[in-house]
Amino acid sequence: MLEYISFQTLTWPDALTRVALALVFGFLLGLDRNLKNKPVDFRVYMIVAGTTCLLAIMGQELVALYAVSNPNLKLGLLRIVEGVLTGIGFLGAGAIIKSGGDEPRIIGTATGASIWSSGAVGLMLGFGFYSLALLGFAMLLIVLVLFGVLRKPIFNQSDRY
Repeated sequence: MLEYISFQTLTWPDALTRVALALVFGFLLGLDRNLKNKPVDFRVYMIVAGTTCLLAIMGQELVALYAVSNPNLKLGLLRIVEGVLTGIGFLGAGAIIKSGGDEPRIIGTATGASIWSSGAVGLMLGFGFYSLALLGFAMLLIVLVLFGVLRKPIFNQSDRY
């Protein structure tokens, strides 16, 4: 029974650390959007970051389980990265809304981009690139929070657009 609940490529504490960090990073990124009353709340970011982390771990497990026993099987981890980021791109695009009226505006671009980026951070954590994930998370937080505050006085733009 234990072989069914164990990992080939990492330990349970390492897997739990990766997923927990993905959820925390997703929560903090989504919290910024939540506090700014954006239509996408922190749960979406947590789901995206956590699930992409799990998909990266799954990819490593698949390679460890099947690549050795069947060398003709092509299990490229980059295919997972490509597929996940493409799929999340559609989710991010759904967060971008074109409003009607006299002067149509595109809104939600920062939210769409940050959803996509939270998926990338989740992948980094899932593959065990903690330093790169921390760097990506810090970059996103600086862009969303600091530059979100600075855009009002510098560019005289509201937080809505």
